[in-house]
Amino acid sequence: MVTLTQLQVYLDDYLNFDKKLDIAKIDTFMTNGLMVRGNDEVHKIGFGVSASLALFATAKKNKCDALIVHHSFNFPSSNRYDLIFQNRIGYLLKNNISLFGYHFLLDAHPEIGHNVQIIKKIGAEPLAPYLHRGNPWGWTGEFVQAVNFSDIERTLKPYLSKTSTIYNFGKKMIKKVVAVSGMGSPVPSDMHDLLEEGIDLFITGEVHEWNRELFREAKINFIAGGHYATEVFGVQALMEKVRTKFQDVEVHWLDLANEI
Repeated sequence: MVTLTQLQVYLDDYLNFDKKLDIAKIDTFMTNGLMVRGNDEVHKIGFGVSASLALFATAKKNKCDALIVHHSFNFPSSNRYDLIFQNRIGYLLKNNISLFGYHFLLDAHPEIGHNVQIIKKIGAEPLAPYLHRGNPWGWTGEFVQAVNFSDIERTLKPYLSKTSTIYNFGKKMIKKVVAVSGMGSPVPSDMHDLLEEGIDLFITGEVHEWNRELFREAKINFIAGGHYATEVFGVQALMEKVRTKFQDVEVHWLDLANEI
């Protein structure tokens, strides 16, 4: 068992990897910390990607005292709380389930973040944060020796959505890669930087309509492996970190897979 406060202190300290970053300004919509306080004693923690009533019911069924997700849920923009918000927060409060959400911090973390984990999964070395919309949401990585693009596809395939989009427009041998999970695909103005930095492969979750022709013309390979699928990586890495830190607490993966 661990107290909720002990868990909160550990998570906030570990995940806030750069105290100089103003997380509230970088990530204005999603929670990066404890959102809903439930039981003071935590015996079992559930981990999932996105908060929803279905995920909360699964957490209750599995007797979880706390739930840690990547996507929490947004507070209404006014004091007129809509039915979805009321039902979600009401369910958690009624069942004394705590909810932690770590959005930007699970994208950007240099050890267990989605993007660093993706880069490591394909066998590359994380190099440096990658700026997406001016902030370090993603990571760049590099292979010690160039790797065939088909081998990277083969490595990632078991972890990606069945509706993945793959554009094989660039070099067959990949040296330098960018990973920006979730909704991280570039806008046209980002392409210049990718070309300047010599990026051979861009990995993200979702694809925009304009991405195909931009990547074709830039001669850069592209993988959009699914928003959900590319953001399992960091949550599961955090789950293993928590399992090691709090050995008297049970952890449980709550899979509510989404093909998007």
